[in-house]
Amino acid sequence: ITPYYKESFEVLQQCYESVLTQTVEADHFFIADGFPRDDLKDWKIKHITLSQSHNDNGNTPRGIGSLLAEAEGYEFIAYLDADNWFHRDHLGSLIDLWETTKADVCCSFRTIHQLDGTEMSGLSDIDEHTLTHVDTSCYLLHRSAFESLSIWLKMPKKLAPICDRIFTAGLRNKNYQFAFSKPKTVAFRSQYKAHYGAKKLSFPDNLKGVAGTEEHA
Repeated sequence: ITPYYKESFEVLQQCYESVLTQTVEADHFFIADGFPRDDLKDWKIKHITLSQSHNDNGNTPRGIGSLLAEAEGYEFIAYLDADNWFHRDHLGSLIDLWETTKADVCCSFRTIHQLDGTEMSGLSDIDEHTLTHVDTSCYLLHRSAFESLSIWLKMPKKLAPICDRIFTAGLRNKNYQFAFSKPKTVAFRSQYKAHYGAKKLSFPDNLKGVAGTEEHA
């Protein structure tokens, strides 16, 4: 499920093609948060348009897409933010993890990238590395965890900037079983100052200020 707003065609295309080329087949939901793009009409996606933008970090389109997927009988839901992309075996590795563990919530790690897509090699977030936080794009939810889907829609708008952390806390509060694959199978396009600072890179405009990082050899 991919909410999108005003991302460029090239960014959306990288997101889309990364799902299309996974080692397991998956239907891809694109939820337009008030600004649908006509140039996606030939893509192999389920394209849902919301009549206005909700300004909540993608929570409303993400939640509506989730409930639609549940209603249509899907067994698993994965999320992929529009500016991120999956490495080729992301979904396959998480399905394998579920088949081994039968966990309600299966999770991966991320590679961290600059806005232009260049990887910041050797970089990861401390709380991800210690299994205390999961980025939205790293989840595979089994149907047994679908009771949690309404969290996206019930979240107060003022918490939208930390929506991934609220969702993780909500899942843990429901005592779902978590399993972690640990390979870095999601490419995360960072907007956080800490990532650029850790690699001694110049800061692009409009970066965010929250994220803890560490470097690994």
